[in-house]
Amino acid sequence: MDPKTILRSFWQLLNVIVIVGLQALSLFLISYVAGLIAMGIGVRGCPPRPEYFEWYGLSKLIVLGLIGLCAFILSVHYIFNPSVWMQKIDKHLAFSPTHVSLPFFSTHPLYVALDFLFLIPAIALFQSGRAETMCLLNREWVTGWAIFILAGFYPVFRAFCWFVLKRRIEALTIRTPWMPIAWWYVFALPLFIFLTYTYMDQQFLPRLRVPVVNEKTFKGGLDSHPEFIGKIVRVQGVLVRDIAKCGLFGKDPNKTPFPFGTVLLDMGKRNGQIMVQAKKPNLVKNLDVESRNKKGKIFEAFGRLSKLPNPKKRLVCGIGKADSKQKGGLALLEIEEPED
Repeated sequence: MDPKTILRSFWQLLNVIVIVGLQALSLFLISYVAGLIAMGIGVRGCPPRPEYFEWYGLSKLIVLGLIGLCAFILSVHYIFNPSVWMQKIDKHLAFSPTHVSLPFFSTHPLYVALDFLFLIPAIALFQSGRAETMCLLNREWVTGWAIFILAGFYPVFRAFCWFVLKRRIEALTIRTPWMPIAWWYVFALPLFIFLTYTYMDQQFLPRLRVPVVNEKTFKGGLDSHPEFIGKIVRVQGVLVRDIAKCGLFGKDPNKTPFPFGTVLLDMGKRNGQIMVQAKKPNLVKNLDVESRNKKGKIFEAFGRLSKLPNPKKRLVCGIGKADSKQKGGLALLEIEEPED
């Protein structure tokens, strides 16, 4: 093949970037906004979080939502109303005695190859998000579903418009633009894989790497499992007591948020109980939301395990209401997110 032809097709990557960029904006912004809305209204039996609809959160929703919607409309427009774009390439860049004008389709069945690249992050986010049951991870859950649906929509819609609705370009003299797509795969495929893995490694995989502490893995309580002491774990136990808040020391609770809060989990017969403690106002608020409507149901939390009573742990809300004399004893989980 003529090297000049290959080089000229390289500059048509600009057109590919326009198509892919619009789709990327619509995919990630719409799915992100969907996740925020889900947190605000409450899904999967979780209570709503009205703070997501306060002025700052609402402004972010509106701005990002409008940008994502505009990108989606433009992407659909170029698919439903196909056209030929003419790209003018400078003679120096094209190694030609004159300027070169190259045609480029705004849509083509071959572009499903571009659409399929988005399935790499979409499937990864979908698989990670759908496995989460915690209310605090509802955003990831909805975002995974939304991006997976949108990523599947584009190739189906593109093929449907071209073959079924006959919304196609009849300029048969123009060659199929396979070379710019090949250039795009050379650069974009490793980049998509790298960025997807990096994001997953930072956001999701740390949660999967920590040990799970539940009725099956916690037989006999903490005394029988010293390997969990001081480690960050994912606890799954039955919520037996609603949140207890403390630490204001006479301050007005309507003006000052509680700095400490706990809930109590039962880990099963002869396995003892685990006191889950939050030690920051924002963590107390999250613990309060997470524990609503969960009494008698499985409750999940991440944190660092230790033994109670512990003279180093001076303030543990509601510890007097916990039965530390039962078989299996009483353990403390201080809320802490796992890190890579």
